[in-house]
Amino acid sequence: MTDDLIARLAGELRPVPKRLLEKRLLAALALGVAITAIAAYLVLDRALGRPLGGAYGGPMFWVKSGYTLAFGLFGLAAMPVLARPDGRIRWPLAGAGLLVLLALALGTMRWMRMDWTRPELMGDTAMVCPWLITLTAMPILLALLAALRTMAPRAPGLAGFAAGLVAGGFGAAIYAFYCGETGMMFMAVWYSLGMVLTAIAGAILGRLTLRW
Repeated sequence: MTDDLIARLAGELRPVPKRLLEKRLLAALALGVAITAIAAYLVLDRALGRPLGGAYGGPMFWVKSGYTLAFGLFGLAAMPVLARPDGRIRWPLAGAGLLVLLALALGTMRWMRMDWTRPELMGDTAMVCPWLITLTAMPILLALLAALRTMAPRAPGLAGFAAGLVAGGFGAAIYAFYCGETGMMFMAVWYSLGMVLTAIAGAILGRLTLRW
């Protein structure tokens, strides 16, 4: 009887398409980025009067884009592994931390050469920048968490944190198209804070929504 039951259950198994997990996460990322790009245009450009591409092409725009996308790619390296029941990976999370420290070190050196001027650190938007980055990243984070809910992460909070890194990095990269700040220290502090806040939000939401 038991052997018959096992045979019937085994006979109903179907092979899982190759790289299905990664494809689902990339599809969720693409959807989140598309929604974020539209929402950012409507909120930042139309509602808040920050023109799309206002900072495009300047040296600091490329620095911010490279920094934020690298942050997101570290999270993207960790997320598929952490989405599995046996997933264990640390180096992308450590790499993201080292990236923040490097940005702070370079920002401090430039700030020192500029005689510790306030605009280099605070710019004109320091008090709203981290929150706008987190808000901009929310559609990406929610899309990734929805995809992760179809999986079985070993550590839901850590998987959510990785999703937050991805969302924070890509969300901040989109936000950079509307941000005219040119201070290296500004980026190192306030962009980093916005991405970290998104990662923390991901960890909290992950613990609440990804349990199995």
